[in-house]
Amino acid sequence: MKILHLSDLHFHRNNKDNQKAIKTLDTVNTKYPNHYIVITGDIVDDGHEEQYKNAFNKLKQFKNRIFIVPGNHDFGAAGNFYSKERGKRFDDMLSMPLGQGGTFLADNKPVVNVVRNGSDNVMFIALDTNLETDHPFDFACGEVGDIQFDALSAILGNPTIPEMKKILFFHHHPFMRNHPFMELKDASKFARTVYNRVDVILFGHKHEMKKWENRWGVKYILASDNSPGKSKAGEITIKDGEIKMQYVDI
Repeated sequence: MKILHLSDLHFHRNNKDNQKAIKTLDTVNTKYPNHYIVITGDIVDDGHEEQYKNAFNKLKQFKNRIFIVPGNHDFGAAGNFYSKERGKRFDDMLSMPLGQGGTFLADNKPVVNVVRNGSDNVMFIALDTNLETDHPFDFACGEVGDIQFDALSAILGNPTIPEMKKILFFHHHPFMRNHPFMELKDASKFARTVYNRVDVILFGHKHEMKKWENRWGVKYILASDNSPGKSKAGEITIKDGEIKMQYVDI
């Protein structure tokens, strides 16, 4: 099983402004037709209906092999002001039509999918780390929140799934404790919750590609840059219970 990590596509209303994103997605579909695709938020730029239409028209080529989460730009105008209407568009115009099998706005619980490939069972766990706030100082920050923490702890503590490889993904950067506008506010609790219980963590938000190995007892923690126009993306390979990671051309 191979997984490709993309992020921060920032689709605009006018497709003239989306040419880099379109080219990147078409290239990925051509070069990696059997890869699962994970996109860690900011798929559109401010949650406008036309942006969601443009994004879906290009992402539908990955239907049933794509997993997504919302970022602050998906749920809010200019990425600063939370909008329930924009959040509902994410669910109605992307998450459900793409076959992800779950939504983010209603009960704010993790969206979980299990993929089986040969002897490997892989659980994809998607979190919505957006803050539902109308204050621009807070909105680009992230938060897992008590509801998702309780659900995530129950998932990771389930004794029937220890053999599954677990890929946890969300939008906000979990390490930026010194950045008041982009931090995951409950990062310490997040670290305690996932410690030695997941295999791969994926996120975006800062538009900077980076890799951490064996941090928090997690084999790989990967940050994606904004993928449109970039030449590389992170690829995770899972075979017979072994996980490997490399950067590949896109």
